[in-house]
Amino acid sequence: MTGPSNTTIVIPNWNGAHHLPECLDSLSRQTLEASEVLVVDNGSSDDSVELIKQAFPWVRVIEHADNRGFPAAVNAGIRESRGEFIALLNNDTRAEPDWLERLVGAMKRWPDGRMSAPR
Repeated sequence: MTGPSNTTIVIPNWNGAHHLPECLDSLSRQTLEASEVLVVDNGSSDDSVELIKQAFPWVRVIEHADNRGFPAAVNAGIRESRGEFIALLNNDTRAEPDWLERLVGAMKRWPDGRMSAPR
């Protein structure tokens, strides 16, 4: 990975322990490093939070006591983000190694754009 990209990746989660390893592993292999990765947990009853804390200590977890829904989790992550750019990612997604580099590159190439989405 190259240096941080000033990008926060926000991942809403609810009982996604079976998805998170593949998702987070794919983020660890990016050609452009995220400044921070936030997983917003919506009161999971599985071992999602423990898994993240043990296996992915570089991920910051925001814990909600109950399931507030996808939009509330996304908004909580955005409020807590520190990056210039914010990338939203579902917990069941595996990002290609150049995903973040291409996404940030597009935003920098077209600075008047307000959002970008990968194909």
